[in-house]
Amino acid sequence: MMIQRKHLMHVVAIGWLCLPTVASAAGYGLAEQGAAYIAKGGTGVASTLDASALYFNPAQITRLPGTQLYLGTTLLTPTTSFAGVDPYPGFGVTESSKARQFFPPHAYVTHNYGNHWAVGAGVNAPFGLGLEWKDPAHFTGRYISTLAELSALNGMVSAAYAFDPQWSFAAGANAIFAKVKLENRKLAVVPGGGGAQVDVAKTRLESDFESGFGWNAGLSFTPTKQLALGACYRSKVVTHIDDARATITQIPTGDPAFDAAVAAGLPPSQTVGTVLRFPATWSAGVAWLPRETLTLAADFNFIEWSVFRDLPIRFKTTPSANQTVIEDYDDSWQVRLGVEHRATACSYRLGYYYDHSPVPSKSVSPILPDASRNGVSAGLGFGLGAARRMTLDLYELAVFFDKRSTEHVERDGYDGTYKSFANSAGVSLGYHW
Repeated sequence: MMIQRKHLMHVVAIGWLCLPTVASAAGYGLAEQGAAYIAKGGTGVASTLDASALYFNPAQITRLPGTQLYLGTTLLTPTTSFAGVDPYPGFGVTESSKARQFFPPHAYVTHNYGNHWAVGAGVNAPFGLGLEWKDPAHFTGRYISTLAELSALNGMVSAAYAFDPQWSFAAGANAIFAKVKLENRKLAVVPGGGGAQVDVAKTRLESDFESGFGWNAGLSFTPTKQLALGACYRSKVVTHIDDARATITQIPTGDPAFDAAVAAGLPPSQTVGTVLRFPATWSAGVAWLPRETLTLAADFNFIEWSVFRDLPIRFKTTPSANQTVIEDYDDSWQVRLGVEHRATACSYRLGYYYDHSPVPSKSVSPILPDASRNGVSAGLGFGLGAARRMTLDLYELAVFFDKRSTEHVERDGYDGTYKSFANSAGVSLGYHW
């Protein structure tokens, strides 16, 4: 069976265009940007805790005295399983992902000049993650993906101004540096094999870090000592990748004539280009202090995931295979709730959130088995030293995904039901002077 070059390039393109959609939060977003805020459900738009306010709402940094340093990381462990349905891969087929761990970092520093002005800079990972399936040589969805990863680091700077003790405003810039990697297999029908398929090639797509730029703004209003309101906006960021490497390696089958036909149809390894789009986010929040030691907070986030409508795929050696593939993501939203009780020895924090998935059923695949999810968090905060200049914050977050079925509409004909779970545990250290 002669394998058509254009068909193989289409397979490569399908794998590439799906690359940006690998993560554990709805879509490919990550909210784990500071242990204290995540312990109370990620409610950081209105309540002021530490220098990670630079991410949640930069307008709040005018309420942080002196110089604040805050840094840490998260141990994020996602798992996914799959149960197939007819016609492919069929009832009774089960698959599972490899157990992997990820460590998205965060680091922030802010300084209050004491004359209404404050500035801050930070580095974090607001997008990313990945998914690798067990036994790639036999995984039934290997022609779509066996490994998919997205890594994104965000650098941000903001300046904030307090008009008076009640009102603060901030604006700044973001730079996202992103890279992607995908591995999958190409299958072909064995001549005279009764329709049996065999692996004939491995495909690997990988890029270096490329940059894209955006901006952020925030507003903070505290009408009374017991009430705080906030709003924040982070713009979309578009990253152009022009030099990703597509490596295509033939897998010999032992049939000389068949292998020769495969070799004649395989496209050459070459450079591929595309565009990664990271969505804008609108946030609003409220924090209420019914007494001095207790804070209740709620946030609402609206994420413009519809920016990911399609992806252009550009092959440098074989431009005849260029195409634009539709993804049709929807805009999405989150509701976050949190509570913090400040005792003498430490602070106790609890949180909950609901995160609505933007991914339509036709786009759910082994690359991104995305679903809406509920998150439940808890954590502790400690002040260290006689002057309490150092802080230690810890949290644990369990994320429960809804079951997600492709409902016989998945683009590549790989239908079934996905179940996922993610555990996140994080630590952050702070110091102020």
